[in-house]
Amino acid sequence: MQLKRYKEEIDKHKDDLDDLALTISTIKNTRLIADYNRLGLKDNENIYHYVTRDRGTLKLSETSYPLVDINHLEPQSLKSNSFNFTDGLKEYKYTFGDSQVFMKFGETLPNTDLLKKIDIEILEDPFEFIKQSFKKFYSTGGVLVPEKTRDYLYLPLYSYRDHKVSESSGLNAWNGLPKSAGSTVLRPEGEAYIPIPKALWKKHPYWINPTINMSNYAEYHQSTGKSSYPIHLHMPDGTTFDAIFAQEGFKALQTNPQNILGKWILNALGIKKPQRQRYDIPATNIVTMDRLKQIGYDSVKLWREDPAKPDDIWIDFAEYGSFERFMNDETQTTEED
Repeated sequence: MQLKRYKEEIDKHKDDLDDLALTISTIKNTRLIADYNRLGLKDNENIYHYVTRDRGTLKLSETSYPLVDINHLEPQSLKSNSFNFTDGLKEYKYTFGDSQVFMKFGETLPNTDLLKKIDIEILEDPFEFIKQSFKKFYSTGGVLVPEKTRDYLYLPLYSYRDHKVSESSGLNAWNGLPKSAGSTVLRPEGEAYIPIPKALWKKHPYWINPTINMSNYAEYHQSTGKSSYPIHLHMPDGTTFDAIFAQEGFKALQTNPQNILGKWILNALGIKKPQRQRYDIPATNIVTMDRLKQIGYDSVKLWREDPAKPDDIWIDFAEYGSFERFMNDETQTTEED
């Protein structure tokens, strides 16, 4: 797992190996839990499949992939370029140069099973094999077809105008005052929506529908009589919900009810029980830019699997900084780059 974003924080603990192991493990667990929540997985039932090569053989194996047990951490060795530690179940190695934490794999380690061995032939000159294969491919009329790339649309999880997460709207809409004046009824737990800046629709007005200019809400409302644009939103765990681009100016993406999308996002961000305890006292466990940076997501990305079904749209989290890169026409990167 790449932890480059946390390098400065991790390096502070080099002089205390117990703190170093705890810091790395806590960050790793936080990232894993966010992914588990994003994908609808449980944190104690995950398995890692991997392939190793032996002489003339490929070995397919699987091993348990648990969270690091921070209550049983034991530092092992510290070198100038790496740090080894264990939690009694798995062994880990953190490399300072590229800020990566690895879990050790091996046939003899606990909770590991060899699933299958496959006999293979190792080519003496793989480059010559590839060269000759291409020659044969072209000589028989073969044509290379470029792989289709997804046309992503990125949305920020924060206010693009001031680069902050509002304390009582957007992802924190659940933390707002009661909807009716004089009411003491709390906002629904997990009520939230994704804020969409005008600049996005100005830059990509026809991404949602080639016949609808999303930057001209007034025209859409006048011609259709509708105040929102409906879609089918496909979640990473395979479920699908009805959603809408809502509010004047199509400035929000939300599901109905709003807490479907809200709870998926908030759960991945580690917000437990997103609701005020009292109607007149704001909650403190809200989404902030610091939390987005810690988790590693500050955007979501939308895409289609079938261009013939424009209203079927998939959603997932995007790496920190993705929306800014999208708006600046910069190449999207991942932490592994």
